[in-house]
Amino acid sequence: MRLLFRSLRAQLLGGTLLVIVLVMAVVMAVVEHRQRVAIIDEVERRGASLARNLSAMSYGPLLLYNFTALEQNVARIGAEADVVYAIVLDADGRVAAHSRHAERVGSALDTPVDLQAAAAAGPLTQTTELRETNESVYDFAVPVDVDRRKWGTVRVGLSKQRMDVAIRQTRKELVLVTVVTLIFGGGAAAFVAGRIARPVHQLADAAAAVSRGELNQRIEPTTVDEIGRLAEAFNHMTAQLLQQRTDLQDRFQELADLKSYTDSILSSLTTGVVTVDLEGRVVTLNPAAELLTGFFTGEAAGRYCTEVFAGAGEVSDVLMETLTSRRPIAGVALTLTRRNGVTVPVELSAAPLKGSDGKDLGVVGVFRDLTAVRALEHRLQRSDRLAALGTMAAGLGHEIKNPLTSILTFSRHLSRRFADESFREKFQSVVPRELERINVIVERLLELARPERLHFTAVRLPALLDRVVELYSNEIEAKRTTVVRDYARDVPAIQADENAIHRAFVNLVKNALEAMPSRGHLTLRIDWAEGPTRRAHHRHVRIEIEDTGGGIPLPERERIFNPFYTTKEGGTGLGLAVTHKIIEEHRGTIDVASAPGVGTTFRVVLPVHSEPMPPDEDRPTA
Repeated sequence: MRLLFRSLRAQLLGGTLLVIVLVMAVVMAVVEHRQRVAIIDEVERRGASLARNLSAMSYGPLLLYNFTALEQNVARIGAEADVVYAIVLDADGRVAAHSRHAERVGSALDTPVDLQAAAAAGPLTQTTELRETNESVYDFAVPVDVDRRKWGTVRVGLSKQRMDVAIRQTRKELVLVTVVTLIFGGGAAAFVAGRIARPVHQLADAAAAVSRGELNQRIEPTTVDEIGRLAEAFNHMTAQLLQQRTDLQDRFQELADLKSYTDSILSSLTTGVVTVDLEGRVVTLNPAAELLTGFFTGEAAGRYCTEVFAGAGEVSDVLMETLTSRRPIAGVALTLTRRNGVTVPVELSAAPLKGSDGKDLGVVGVFRDLTAVRALEHRLQRSDRLAALGTMAAGLGHEIKNPLTSILTFSRHLSRRFADESFREKFQSVVPRELERINVIVERLLELARPERLHFTAVRLPALLDRVVELYSNEIEAKRTTVVRDYARDVPAIQADENAIHRAFVNLVKNALEAMPSRGHLTLRIDWAEGPTRRAHHRHVRIEIEDTGGGIPLPERERIFNPFYTTKEGGTGLGLAVTHKIIEEHRGTIDVASAPGVGTTFRVVLPVHSEPMPPDEDRPTA
């Protein structure tokens, strides 16, 4: 049944027929009731009229006891259509005249209907059945009164047969009218339902085609009513959807081309690129990153970066630190351990990854392989060292030549002038002094060239700088130099060789004091080299020694760390070279900034946590 009424046409037709049936049922009930009441009323009025006529005709004969007239009257009434019987009763309730049974004259009728009719004081209508035929009849009784005295009763019995036939005929006619109405109403409903359901069915089929992606659907409006407007709206909708799909396909193709272009760029990059989501899981690796790490994208994607880079903890530390702080970290030099155990020097930069709407997506990290850079640096260092050896040889020859000349001069005159006491006194004064000078030069040269075994401990830089300044307290007091200390309170102790770092800062402070005239200013600063975003384990400390001397000209500034280069009379030119070597051995850097007439600032950057640099094979040894 549910399948039968799934279509709109069937539902409209069924609903219309149901309404017609209900309406016609109500109409039939109302009309049948009214017709039945009207027929019954007509029969009752006729019966009552006949009974009253018989009563009027029987008035005189009853007074005169004229039974012949009474019999004639009942015979005349009994001959009327539908009259079953006509009876006249006397005052005692006995039959005075009977149209059907003359033999009952003089007898009393004893049925309940007969008794009620005989006892009626006014007109009375009853329903009864004839004993001999079981025919249903209306019994109408009217008393005959003379001067308010009852002289008798007349009764007329009317058959219900014709009334029942008329009622049944009315019902048949109503049923026939209902059937005809249903036929014509159903046909009209089917026609209207077809008119409505046909375009709706077309709309449903077109909508199903649209749902399958067939957007080139169009329905021709056949009416100007709501169905026609719905068809026009559907055509407009499909046209808009088709245009939007075309636009989306174009945009999708553009995005696909852009993604392909971006993927080509990432694949062509010689630097490794890794992306990490907000949970710290690896999302992508470009081919260069796969080559550096030894992991393919398929096996690394979805794993935590701490797991992928377990052999190089600093990589995951930098990525997770960027993810936590939402700030970029640039140029972190570290060693990456590949999957096969091979170590590669790399430079890692990380930055937060954001979407077009500014929403955080994760972190992108960029690896730059420094293997070729380190090799080039080593070649440059070899070249620099060879050049430095040449410069050092020239300086060494110059520095040693003078005392050797003095010693050679005395040795040539020694055999001839040995007896001269004045000569012997000069010999004993000059030759040991010049030999000591040569010894000092050789010792400083050995200190510069010989790899030193460093012992790292926790060193507090403020206390160390204070001890360095205390060594020159007399000179500071004599020249009335002002010492300014600017130490950051949150800088921790660093890992370093205390004696080596002490010698390095002694050289820097000594040069600063020698470069300043009286009443100069010596400023010592200690602070973080990076911002507060880096973790303390990877941070560096910056130490600055600033003077207010005459400054260093640019040509000389580029050579001050070369051995045997000096602008001071009597200087060896080895102090800053030794200092540079000590800072490098602590994996730090040293540079200088100077302005003629303003002063000079030496800036040293040292890691908080470090370990001794391994001896360099190319470094000259004693």
